[in-house]
Amino acid sequence: MCLHQQLLNCLMIAFQHTFALLTCACAASVCSAAPATITVKFDNNIFAGSGYDAVNITLPKLAPASGSITEYVAAGRFQGTGTNVVGVPESIFVDGLNDLYMYCYDVYERINNGQTVNYTINLNGELARTQDFLGAVNSVMSQSKSTYDPYAWLHPVNGYQGAAIQLGIWESKYETSAGWDLGAGSFSASALETPTVDWWNQFKGAIDSTAALDGKYLMTFEASGAQDMIAGDPLNVPEPGSLALIGVGLAGLALARRNKAQ
Repeated sequence: MCLHQQLLNCLMIAFQHTFALLTCACAASVCSAAPATITVKFDNNIFAGSGYDAVNITLPKLAPASGSITEYVAAGRFQGTGTNVVGVPESIFVDGLNDLYMYCYDVYERINNGQTVNYTINLNGELARTQDFLGAVNSVMSQSKSTYDPYAWLHPVNGYQGAAIQLGIWESKYETSAGWDLGAGSFSASALETPTVDWWNQFKGAIDSTAALDGKYLMTFEASGAQDMIAGDPLNVPEPGSLALIGVGLAGLALARRNKAQ
């Protein structure tokens, strides 16, 4: 082998090592980048298309305070539109950005008709108990369908069904006991309309006999000073930052092939 060829080989090895280090550095930078975000503008009628049930809920006060609080709230599915999506593809939203359906996942905060909130998207923000409950909801709501619908919970047929789903989500998050008694415990609800109670009983009755909803079908929207939300998440959506990592890998592959061809 001539001296010129040996020199080229040494330079190529050095380049490959340097590129590997740069790729690792880029990957670390991407992984530590800002999280995925979305701006949500809630409809002026936040319960548009579904309705709600006005109920009383009782839950523990936020620490370090002790005791409980009782509030009169409207329970149901929320609706809005999304813009300024960063870090994830727009296909992540099951019904599209113009029909953004979600439920409250933080009853200690407030949200108003027509309010605009900048949210951080968390693809792993749901609790296991919430998955248990929503699995039961989907099972009940899919009985009239030919196949199981993992997003049935996002499409209540009326305000009573939507209210039962919302109350169950709160029960799954704020009840500290293992049971599902909406009338007692650390979280409870009262003054429900009869159809809301009927739907709740159907959902509750299916919890022990149905599988939990896989977390890959769920995501949460989180913000300080506004209610967090829980929404649907399509399959095979890359984690924030992974699309950029794919780009780094493809760029490295193309460069390596070009060098090999030379």
